Amino acid sequence: MASQTLAARAPASAPVSASPIQSQLNVFYGSDASGPDHELQTLDVYWPASAKKGLEKRPVIIYLHGGGWAFGDKSGINNKADYFVPNGFALVSINYRLRWDYQLFDQLEDVVAAILWVRKNAKSYGFDESRLVLMGHESGGHLASLIGTDGRYLKGQGLSLKDIKAVVAIDSLSYDIPRVHKELGSFVQRRQHRLVFGDEVSVQLQASPIYHVEKDKQIPSFALLYAPNNEGSTLQAQAFAKALNDAKVNALMIPGNSESNLSIDVELGAPGDVPTGGLMAFLRAST
Repeated sequence: MASQTLAARAPASAPVSASPIQSQLNVFYGSDASGPDHELQTLDVYWPASAKKGLEKRPVIIYLHGGGWAFGDKSGINNKADYFVPNGFALVSINYRLRWDYQLFDQLEDVVAAILWVRKNAKSYGFDESRLVLMGHESGGHLASLIGTDGRYLKGQGLSLKDIKAVVAIDSLSYDIPRVHKELGSFVQRRQHRLVFGDEVSVQLQASPIYHVEKDKQIPSFALLYAPNNEGSTLQAQAFAKALNDAKVNALMIPGNSESNLSIDVELGAPGDVPTGGLMAFLRAST
């Protein structure tokens, strides 16, 4: 495991002074460190270098990268550590096993394993395990949303939806997968969803967060960041937010600054980024 100290860059909008950020990289969280793809079950941890061990407990954000379920890496956090750590959060960015060598269930299993790692190591890093946020971009947002609405994946490891305080999904098109197949997204996006989820409607429904939303399930609060000039992104976020609100779940829609879902994720936490301010207000209220 490697560790290093980063110079924090607090945005001008953040009411904090800059402070060093300590990081520990490539920490294995899986069950078989000798496996052929063990690097796909590793995580990076970011927390204040000035934190006094055992005296501070911070809410922790577990970040899931995007990449169409088949690509991406935990290193792509952009401004997130520089922003969220000085503002009172710890950040854990995870790798997870990728398609096509693995299935969707393997990826969901990895997210839950990372949650268990955070809980097990809470004291060492000053995590407040009772204030856990799942945050994901694009396909990572889909995984976070599915974990946050379908409690079976958590239940299998002795956890429940009550163990997650909030979910932040950054411009996912995949809240309602059958709808993507029928009418939304580009040809490439529809093809991608068909390759990942297949043509069987029952499988698509099980993999769609919107179809797991029900009242009295103790679903955590949701923040949905979306590209307002992207019709597919907007319609999916609107429908998912309505389903959550109808089930008496707190759901906040936050429009991004631009059309590109990649830009929303890259700009999150950057100085002067307006959606970041809305998200921070949501996180303060939810954790």
